[in-house]
Amino acid sequence: MRTAFPLLRLPYLVLMPVLEQMEITERISLSILSKRVRKFVKLLKMKWKYVNLRLDDNRIEMKVFSDNSEEFAIVKHIFNDQFNYLFYQYQGYFTGCTGSPFPVGYVLSIMDVMHCKSINQFIVAEHSELDSIPIIAKLPKIDEVVVENRWSSNVLFDKTLFQKEKRLLKVLRTVLPVSSAVTISCCFQNRNHLREILKGNFDTVILKYFNKLITLNDLWITNTKVLELHKVTLNIRDLNRYFKLWMKKLCNDRLEYLEVRIYGYPSMDLLLNGLDAVPVPIETKREFRVLGNVKRFVPEGLYEKIILEFDITRVDERTATIRISNYETVCFYVWPESTNNTRNIEPNQTSFISTIYNSCVELFERLFLCFILFCESFFIFFSTSFNWNLDYDVFFICLSFLIVLLPYCFINLLL
Repeated sequence: MRTAFPLLRLPYLVLMPVLEQMEITERISLSILSKRVRKFVKLLKMKWKYVNLRLDDNRIEMKVFSDNSEEFAIVKHIFNDQFNYLFYQYQGYFTGCTGSPFPVGYVLSIMDVMHCKSINQFIVAEHSELDSIPIIAKLPKIDEVVVENRWSSNVLFDKTLFQKEKRLLKVLRTVLPVSSAVTISCCFQNRNHLREILKGNFDTVILKYFNKLITLNDLWITNTKVLELHKVTLNIRDLNRYFKLWMKKLCNDRLEYLEVRIYGYPSMDLLLNGLDAVPVPIETKREFRVLGNVKRFVPEGLYEKIILEFDITRVDERTATIRISNYETVCFYVWPESTNNTRNIEPNQTSFISTIYNSCVELFERLFLCFILFCESFFIFFSTSFNWNLDYDVFFICLSFLIVLLPYCFINLLL
Protein backbone atom coordinates (compact mmCIF):
# COMPACT_ATOMS: atom_id res chain seq x y z
CA MET A 1 0.00 0.00 0.00
CA ARG A 2 1.40 3.34 -1.08
CA THR A 3 1.43 6.38 1.20
CA ALA A 4 0.48 9.76 -0.28
CA PHE A 5 3.31 12.28 -0.33
CA PRO A 6 2.52 15.02 2.24
CA LEU A 7 3.29 17.97 -0.07
CA LEU A 8 1.12 20.48 1.77
CA ARG A 9 2.80 19.65 5.08
CA LEU A 10 6.36 20.26 3.97
CA PRO A 11 8.31 22.87 5.97
CA TYR A 12 8.70 26.36 4.58
CA LEU A 13 12.31 26.02 3.39
CA VAL A 14 11.43 22.87 1.44
CA LEU A 15 8.01 23.92 0.13
CA MET A 16 9.04 27.32 -1.29
CA PRO A 17 11.50 25.91 -3.90
CA VAL A 18 8.83 23.42 -4.92
CA LEU A 19 6.24 26.19 -5.42
CA GLU A 20 8.71 28.24 -7.46
CA GLN A 21 9.06 25.38 -9.95
CA MET A 22 5.30 24.91 -10.36
CA GLU A 23 3.11 26.30 -13.11
CA ILE A 24 0.68 29.08 -12.26
CA THR A 25 -2.31 26.73 -12.56
CA GLU A 26 -0.74 24.36 -10.02
CA ARG A 27 0.03 27.19 -7.60
CA ILE A 28 -3.55 28.47 -7.84
CA SER A 29 -4.99 25.00 -7.25
CA LEU A 30 -2.85 24.46 -4.15
CA SER A 31 -3.66 27.91 -2.76
CA ILE A 32 -7.38 27.08 -3.01
CA LEU A 33 -6.89 23.76 -1.22
CA SER A 34 -4.72 25.00 1.64
CA LYS A 35 -4.65 28.29 3.55
CA ARG A 36 -1.11 27.53 4.66
CA VAL A 37 0.08 27.15 1.07
CA ARG A 38 -1.81 30.32 0.13
CA LYS A 39 0.41 32.32 2.49
CA PHE A 40 3.52 30.89 0.84
CA VAL A 41 2.19 31.48 -2.70
CA LYS A 42 1.59 35.15 -1.81
CA LEU A 43 5.29 35.45 -0.97
CA LEU A 44 6.11 34.60 -4.60
CA LYS A 45 4.71 38.05 -5.48
CA MET A 46 2.73 37.09 -8.56
CA LYS A 47 1.55 40.65 -9.18
CA TRP A 48 -1.08 40.70 -11.89
CA LYS A 49 -2.69 43.88 -13.14
CA TYR A 50 -6.44 43.32 -12.87
CA VAL A 51 -9.23 40.73 -12.78
CA ASN A 52 -12.30 40.44 -15.01
CA LEU A 53 -15.36 38.29 -14.25
CA ARG A 54 -17.82 37.31 -16.95
CA LEU A 55 -21.26 35.78 -16.46
CA ASP A 56 -22.41 34.12 -19.69
CA ASP A 57 -25.45 31.86 -19.51
CA ASN A 58 -24.34 28.72 -17.62
CA ARG A 59 -20.70 29.77 -17.45
CA ILE A 60 -18.69 31.95 -15.08
CA GLU A 61 -15.34 33.02 -16.45
CA MET A 62 -12.55 34.68 -14.47
CA LYS A 63 -9.60 36.25 -16.30
CA VAL A 64 -6.49 37.67 -14.66
CA PHE A 65 -4.30 39.99 -16.73
CA SER A 66 -0.66 40.91 -16.16
CA ASP A 67 1.35 43.95 -17.22
CA ASN A 68 2.89 42.09 -20.17
CA SER A 69 -0.53 41.12 -21.61
CA GLU A 70 -0.24 37.62 -20.19
CA GLU A 71 -3.61 36.05 -19.45
CA PHE A 72 -4.74 33.43 -16.99
CA ALA A 73 -8.34 32.22 -17.18
CA ILE A 74 -10.56 30.09 -14.98
CA VAL A 75 -13.85 28.99 -16.52
CA LYS A 76 -16.64 27.39 -14.54
CA HIS A 77 -19.41 25.51 -16.36
CA ILE A 78 -22.55 25.19 -14.24
CA PHE A 79 -24.83 22.48 -15.55
CA ASN A 80 -26.93 22.13 -12.42
CA ASP A 81 -26.63 22.59 -8.68
CA GLN A 82 -24.81 19.27 -8.16
CA PHE A 83 -22.56 18.87 -11.20
CA ASN A 84 -20.22 21.36 -12.81
CA TYR A 85 -16.95 21.51 -14.67
CA LEU A 86 -13.95 23.72 -13.89
CA PHE A 87 -10.92 24.23 -16.12
CA TYR A 88 -7.86 26.48 -16.23
CA GLN A 89 -6.43 28.12 -19.32
CA TYR A 90 -2.88 29.48 -19.39
CA GLN A 91 -0.52 29.98 -22.35
CA GLY A 92 -2.80 27.96 -24.60
CA TYR A 93 -3.03 24.93 -22.30
CA PHE A 94 -6.23 23.73 -20.64
CA THR A 95 -6.61 21.84 -17.40
CA GLY A 96 -10.06 20.61 -16.36
CA CYS A 97 -11.82 18.79 -13.57
CA THR A 98 -15.27 18.19 -12.15
CA GLY A 99 -16.20 19.33 -8.71
CA SER A 100 -18.64 20.92 -6.34
CA PRO A 101 -20.45 24.22 -7.00
CA PHE A 102 -18.09 27.15 -7.55
CA PRO A 103 -17.96 29.22 -4.35
CA VAL A 104 -17.06 32.91 -4.33
CA GLY A 105 -14.23 32.01 -1.95
CA TYR A 106 -12.32 30.71 -4.97
CA VAL A 107 -12.43 34.16 -6.55
CA LEU A 108 -11.31 35.86 -3.36
CA SER A 109 -8.48 33.36 -2.84
CA ILE A 110 -7.16 33.82 -6.37
CA MET A 111 -7.35 37.61 -6.08
CA ASP A 112 -5.51 37.39 -2.77
CA VAL A 113 -2.53 35.37 -4.05
CA MET A 114 -2.29 37.52 -7.18
CA HIS A 115 -2.45 40.77 -5.18
CA CYS A 116 -5.55 42.14 -6.95
CA LYS A 117 -7.53 44.48 -4.71
CA SER A 118 -10.69 44.79 -6.81
CA ILE A 119 -12.46 43.40 -9.87
CA ASN A 120 -11.85 45.61 -12.89
CA GLN A 121 -14.96 44.54 -14.83
CA PHE A 122 -17.92 42.33 -14.06
CA ILE A 123 -19.43 41.52 -17.46
CA VAL A 124 -22.97 40.20 -17.79
CA ALA A 125 -23.28 38.72 -21.27
CA GLU A 126 -26.43 36.67 -20.68
CA HIS A 127 -28.01 35.35 -17.53
CA SER A 128 -29.22 31.77 -17.50
CA GLU A 129 -32.14 30.34 -15.59
CA LEU A 130 -29.74 28.84 -13.05
CA ASP A 131 -29.36 30.86 -9.88
CA SER A 132 -25.92 32.49 -9.76
CA ILE A 133 -26.75 35.00 -7.00
CA PRO A 134 -25.05 32.95 -4.23
CA ILE A 135 -21.83 33.07 -6.25
CA ILE A 136 -21.80 36.82 -6.94
CA ALA A 137 -23.44 38.07 -3.74
CA LYS A 138 -20.13 38.30 -1.85
CA LEU A 139 -17.97 39.79 -4.58
CA PRO A 140 -15.56 42.53 -3.44
CA LYS A 141 -15.35 46.02 -4.90
CA ILE A 142 -16.09 46.20 -8.64
CA ASP A 143 -14.72 49.06 -10.71
CA GLU A 144 -17.23 48.68 -13.54
CA VAL A 145 -20.29 46.57 -14.34
CA VAL A 146 -20.79 45.94 -18.07
CA VAL A 147 -24.10 44.65 -19.46
CA GLU A 148 -23.78 43.32 -23.00
CA ASN A 149 -26.61 42.99 -25.48
CA ARG A 150 -26.98 39.28 -26.25
CA TRP A 151 -30.65 39.10 -27.12
CA SER A 152 -32.95 40.99 -29.48
CA SER A 153 -36.63 41.89 -29.30
CA ASN A 154 -36.98 40.78 -32.92
CA VAL A 155 -36.12 37.19 -31.99
CA LEU A 156 -37.61 36.65 -28.55
CA PHE A 157 -41.21 37.08 -27.45
CA ASP A 158 -42.08 39.88 -25.04
CA LYS A 159 -42.80 37.41 -22.25
CA THR A 160 -39.38 35.80 -22.64
CA LEU A 161 -37.67 39.20 -22.74
CA PHE A 162 -39.39 40.33 -19.55
CA GLN A 163 -38.33 37.13 -17.78
CA LYS A 164 -34.70 37.56 -18.86
CA GLU A 165 -34.81 41.24 -17.93
CA LYS A 166 -36.16 40.37 -14.51
CA ARG A 167 -33.27 37.94 -13.90
CA LEU A 168 -30.79 40.51 -15.19
CA LEU A 169 -32.12 43.16 -12.83
CA LYS A 170 -31.76 40.74 -9.93
CA VAL A 171 -28.07 40.31 -10.77
CA LEU A 172 -27.56 44.07 -11.16
CA ARG A 173 -29.19 44.81 -7.81
CA THR A 174 -26.65 42.45 -6.27
CA VAL A 175 -23.46 43.83 -7.85
CA LEU A 176 -24.22 47.53 -8.42
CA PRO A 177 -24.03 48.53 -4.71
CA VAL A 178 -20.31 47.64 -4.72
CA SER A 179 -19.61 49.22 -8.11
CA SER A 180 -18.74 52.81 -9.07
CA ALA A 181 -19.50 52.61 -12.81
CA VAL A 182 -21.95 50.85 -15.11
CA THR A 183 -22.05 50.44 -18.89
CA ILE A 184 -25.29 49.19 -20.47
CA SER A 185 -25.56 48.07 -24.09
CA CYS A 186 -29.01 46.50 -23.93
CA CYS A 187 -32.47 47.99 -24.15
CA PHE A 188 -34.77 47.62 -21.14
CA GLN A 189 -38.39 46.87 -21.98
CA ASN A 190 -39.48 48.39 -18.69
CA ARG A 191 -38.32 52.03 -18.50
CA ASN A 192 -38.52 51.97 -14.69
CA HIS A 193 -35.71 49.40 -14.65
CA LEU A 194 -33.48 51.83 -16.55
CA ARG A 195 -34.44 54.73 -14.29
CA GLU A 196 -33.57 52.65 -11.24
CA ILE A 197 -30.00 52.53 -12.55
CA LEU A 198 -29.93 56.20 -13.61
CA LYS A 199 -30.87 57.27 -10.08
CA GLY A 200 -27.95 55.34 -8.58
CA ASN A 201 -25.08 57.09 -6.85
CA PHE A 202 -22.43 56.15 -9.45
CA ASP A 203 -19.36 57.92 -10.76
CA THR A 204 -20.04 56.92 -14.37
CA VAL A 205 -23.09 55.67 -16.29
CA ILE A 206 -22.75 54.85 -20.01
CA LEU A 207 -25.68 53.90 -22.26
CA LYS A 208 -24.89 52.46 -25.69
CA TYR A 209 -27.21 51.80 -28.63
CA PHE A 210 -30.35 52.39 -26.62
CA ASN A 211 -33.06 52.30 -29.29
CA LYS A 212 -35.79 53.80 -27.12
CA LEU A 213 -36.26 57.56 -26.77
CA ILE A 214 -34.32 59.18 -23.91
CA THR A 215 -36.66 61.77 -22.38
CA LEU A 216 -36.13 64.87 -20.27
CA ASN A 217 -37.35 62.94 -17.21
CA ASP A 218 -34.62 60.33 -17.77
CA LEU A 219 -31.97 63.07 -17.79
CA TRP A 220 -33.50 64.95 -14.87
CA ILE A 221 -33.41 62.02 -12.41
CA THR A 222 -29.75 61.13 -13.07
CA ASN A 223 -27.40 61.36 -10.09
CA THR A 224 -24.09 60.35 -11.65
CA LYS A 225 -20.94 62.43 -12.07
CA VAL A 226 -20.36 61.28 -15.66
CA LEU A 227 -23.18 60.43 -18.06
CA GLU A 228 -22.45 59.24 -21.61
CA LEU A 229 -25.20 58.47 -24.12
CA HIS A 230 -23.80 56.80 -27.26
CA LYS A 231 -25.99 56.56 -30.35
CA VAL A 232 -29.28 57.25 -28.63
CA THR A 233 -32.51 58.89 -29.71
CA LEU A 234 -32.87 62.20 -27.89
CA ASN A 235 -34.99 65.25 -28.64
CA ILE A 236 -32.69 68.26 -28.92
CA ARG A 237 -35.31 70.40 -27.17
CA ASP A 238 -35.13 68.09 -24.15
CA LEU A 239 -31.35 68.52 -24.06
CA ASN A 240 -31.82 72.29 -24.18
CA ARG A 241 -34.34 72.13 -21.32
CA TYR A 242 -31.92 70.00 -19.30
CA PHE A 243 -29.22 72.65 -19.69
CA LYS A 244 -31.72 75.26 -18.49
CA LEU A 245 -32.54 73.14 -15.44
CA TRP A 246 -28.82 72.90 -14.71
CA MET A 247 -28.45 76.67 -15.00
CA LYS A 248 -31.23 77.10 -12.43
CA LYS A 249 -29.62 74.47 -10.19
CA LEU A 250 -32.72 72.25 -10.39
CA CYS A 251 -31.10 68.99 -11.54
CA ASN A 252 -28.06 66.80 -10.88
CA ASP A 253 -25.62 68.94 -8.88
CA ARG A 254 -22.95 66.17 -8.96
CA LEU A 255 -22.66 66.28 -12.75
CA GLU A 256 -19.13 66.87 -14.07
CA TYR A 257 -19.43 65.63 -17.65
CA LEU A 258 -22.23 64.81 -20.10
CA GLU A 259 -21.63 63.36 -23.55
CA VAL A 260 -24.44 62.78 -26.04
CA ARG A 261 -23.91 61.13 -29.42
CA ILE A 262 -27.23 61.45 -31.21
CA TYR A 263 -28.58 60.50 -34.61
CA GLY A 264 -28.73 63.55 -36.88
CA TYR A 265 -26.92 66.89 -36.70
CA PRO A 266 -28.32 69.01 -33.83
CA SER A 267 -29.83 72.41 -34.55
CA MET A 268 -27.74 75.13 -32.90
CA ASP A 269 -30.75 77.42 -32.55
CA LEU A 270 -32.71 74.79 -30.62
CA LEU A 271 -29.74 73.63 -28.55
CA LEU A 272 -28.61 77.10 -27.42
CA ASN A 273 -32.02 78.77 -27.18
CA GLY A 274 -32.27 80.82 -23.97
CA LEU A 275 -28.90 79.71 -22.55
CA ASP A 276 -27.11 83.07 -22.97
CA ALA A 277 -24.20 81.09 -24.37
CA VAL A 278 -20.92 82.94 -24.89
CA PRO A 279 -18.92 81.75 -27.94
CA VAL A 280 -15.34 80.67 -27.23
CA PRO A 281 -12.72 80.64 -30.02
CA ILE A 282 -12.04 77.05 -30.98
CA GLU A 283 -8.30 77.79 -30.90
CA THR A 284 -8.49 78.45 -27.15
CA LYS A 285 -6.52 75.77 -25.31
CA ARG A 286 -8.24 74.74 -22.09
CA GLU A 287 -7.80 71.71 -19.85
CA PHE A 288 -11.01 69.97 -18.80
CA ARG A 289 -10.89 67.75 -15.70
CA VAL A 290 -13.42 65.01 -14.98
CA LEU A 291 -13.25 62.84 -11.85
CA GLY A 292 -9.89 64.40 -11.07
CA ASN A 293 -8.30 63.43 -14.40
CA VAL A 294 -7.79 65.37 -17.60
CA LYS A 295 -10.66 64.59 -19.99
CA ARG A 296 -9.73 64.61 -23.65
CA PHE A 297 -12.18 64.40 -26.51
CA VAL A 298 -12.13 60.93 -28.07
CA PRO A 299 -13.27 61.12 -31.72
CA GLU A 300 -15.57 58.38 -32.96
CA GLY A 301 -14.31 58.62 -36.53
CA LEU A 302 -11.06 59.52 -38.18
CA TYR A 303 -12.25 63.00 -39.16
CA GLU A 304 -14.32 63.91 -36.12
CA LYS A 305 -13.28 67.12 -34.37
CA ILE A 306 -14.72 69.88 -32.21
CA ILE A 307 -16.03 72.75 -34.34
CA LEU A 308 -18.03 74.88 -31.86
CA GLU A 309 -17.57 75.80 -28.20
CA PHE A 310 -19.74 77.88 -25.84
CA ASP A 311 -19.73 78.82 -22.15
CA ILE A 312 -22.87 79.08 -20.01
CA THR A 313 -23.19 80.24 -16.39
CA ARG A 314 -25.37 78.90 -13.57
CA VAL A 315 -27.23 81.07 -11.06
CA ASP A 316 -24.42 80.51 -8.54
CA GLU A 317 -21.94 81.72 -11.20
CA ARG A 318 -20.51 78.26 -11.83
CA THR A 319 -19.43 77.86 -15.46
CA ALA A 320 -19.92 75.01 -17.92
CA THR A 321 -18.72 74.52 -21.48
CA ILE A 322 -20.72 73.06 -24.36
CA ARG A 323 -18.59 71.58 -27.16
CA ILE A 324 -20.05 70.32 -30.45
CA SER A 325 -18.32 68.13 -33.03
CA ASN A 326 -18.95 67.66 -36.72
CA TYR A 327 -20.18 64.10 -35.97
CA GLU A 328 -23.31 65.06 -33.97
CA THR A 329 -21.57 64.80 -30.58
CA VAL A 330 -22.43 67.24 -27.78
CA CYS A 331 -20.04 67.40 -24.81
CA PHE A 332 -20.93 69.26 -21.62
CA TYR A 333 -18.13 70.02 -19.13
CA VAL A 334 -18.81 71.53 -15.71
CA TRP A 335 -15.92 73.57 -14.38
CA PRO A 336 -14.95 73.00 -10.73
CA GLU A 337 -15.78 75.67 -8.20
CA SER A 338 -13.10 78.33 -7.75
CA THR A 339 -11.11 78.17 -4.53
CA ASN A 340 -10.69 81.97 -4.65
CA ASN A 341 -14.41 82.65 -4.85
CA THR A 342 -15.36 85.34 -2.34
CA ARG A 343 -18.86 86.22 -3.53
CA ASN A 344 -20.65 85.10 -0.39
CA ILE A 345 -17.98 86.01 2.17
CA GLU A 346 -18.99 88.71 4.64
CA PRO A 347 -16.59 91.65 5.01
CA ASN A 348 -14.08 91.07 7.78
CA GLN A 349 -14.35 93.96 10.21
CA THR A 350 -10.92 93.39 11.71
CA SER A 351 -9.30 93.41 8.30
CA PHE A 352 -11.09 96.66 7.45
CA ILE A 353 -9.83 98.46 10.58
CA SER A 354 -6.36 97.00 10.10
CA THR A 355 -6.22 98.49 6.63
CA ILE A 356 -7.18 101.93 7.97
CA TYR A 357 -4.70 101.52 10.80
CA ASN A 358 -1.80 100.68 8.49
CA SER A 359 -2.48 103.62 6.22
CA CYS A 360 -2.97 106.03 9.15
CA VAL A 361 0.18 104.86 10.94
CA GLU A 362 2.24 105.36 7.82
CA LEU A 363 0.79 108.85 7.36
CA PHE A 364 1.26 109.88 10.99
CA GLU A 365 4.82 108.59 11.03
CA ARG A 366 5.66 110.84 8.13
CA LEU A 367 3.88 113.77 9.75
CA PHE A 368 5.63 113.12 13.03
CA LEU A 369 9.06 113.15 11.41
CA CYS A 370 8.21 116.31 9.52
CA PHE A 371 6.99 117.93 12.71
CA ILE A 372 10.20 117.01 14.58
CA LEU A 373 12.28 118.52 11.83
CA PHE A 374 10.10 121.61 11.81
CA CYS A 375 10.37 122.02 15.60
CA GLU A 376 14.13 121.58 15.47
CA SER A 377 14.45 124.19 12.74
CA PHE A 378 12.05 126.50 14.58
CA PHE A 379 13.99 126.14 17.85
CA ILE A 380 17.38 126.79 16.21
CA PHE A 381 16.09 129.80 14.29
CA PHE A 382 14.38 131.55 17.21
CA SER A 383 17.10 130.67 19.71
CA THR A 384 19.65 132.58 17.64
CA SER A 385 17.40 135.53 16.75
CA PHE A 386 15.28 136.31 19.83
CA ASN A 387 15.40 136.29 23.58
CA TRP A 388 13.49 133.25 24.89
CA ASN A 389 11.17 132.92 27.83
CA LEU A 390 12.20 129.53 29.10
CA ASP A 391 8.86 128.52 30.64
CA TYR A 392 6.84 129.60 27.61
CA ASP A 393 9.18 127.92 25.12
CA VAL A 394 9.17 124.60 26.95
CA PHE A 395 5.38 124.67 27.21
CA PHE A 396 4.99 125.38 23.51
CA ILE A 397 7.31 122.56 22.45
CA CYS A 398 5.60 120.01 24.74
CA LEU A 399 2.18 121.02 23.48
CA SER A 400 3.30 120.51 19.89
CA PHE A 401 4.58 117.03 20.68
CA LEU A 402 1.31 116.11 22.39
CA ILE A 403 -0.73 117.18 19.36
CA VAL A 404 1.09 114.57 17.28
CA LEU A 405 1.38 111.78 19.85
CA LEU A 406 -2.24 111.75 21.06
CA PRO A 407 -3.82 110.62 17.71
CA TYR A 408 -1.07 108.03 17.31
CA CYS A 409 -1.76 106.59 20.78
CA PHE A 410 -5.52 106.72 20.20
CA ILE A 411 -5.33 104.49 17.13
CA ASN A 412 -3.06 102.02 18.94
CA LEU A 413 -5.54 101.78 21.82
CA LEU A 414 -8.42 101.34 19.37
CA LEU A 415 -6.78 98.25 17.82
